[in-house]
Amino acid sequence: MNTTNNKTINYSHYNITNKDGKSNCVIRSFCKLYNKDYADIYNELCNIQKELKCDSYNDIPVFEKYMSNNNTYYVEDIKDIKIKDLKLDNSSYIVLCWDKNDYYHMVPIIDNVLYDKDNNSLELYILKLYKQNTND
Repeated sequence: MNTTNNKTINYSHYNITNKDGKSNCVIRSFCKLYNKDYADIYNELCNIQKELKCDSYNDIPVFEKYMSNNNTYYVEDIKDIKIKDLKLDNSSYIVLCWDKNDYYHMVPIIDNVLYDKDNNSLELYILKLYKQNTND
């Protein structure tokens, strides 16, 4: 993990929903990071779900393939570190996180700003960190 700066992760309110007013953290994160439409991302994830024969478009192999198709790659598993304690460079990241119980969540961090509809996500623990490769 690139920890070359010591900037604090800040929070910015970000919420986007589908046409029915529903919201999904995976799709919201991808909308923000890739600047794509909610419905387009949903459809792409559903196509990958069918291709991989997964139960849901929220399954890890589905969203990891979607990220890979968009030049975002797994960096590492991180245990027992809260998002607010991450020290990252000014790149773009996706964080898969949880509350150490049964709540799992996904958020984007862009230039040390975490975008989510609820700032409580800063208190969640990191499971996996993915970094967008912008050098392609």
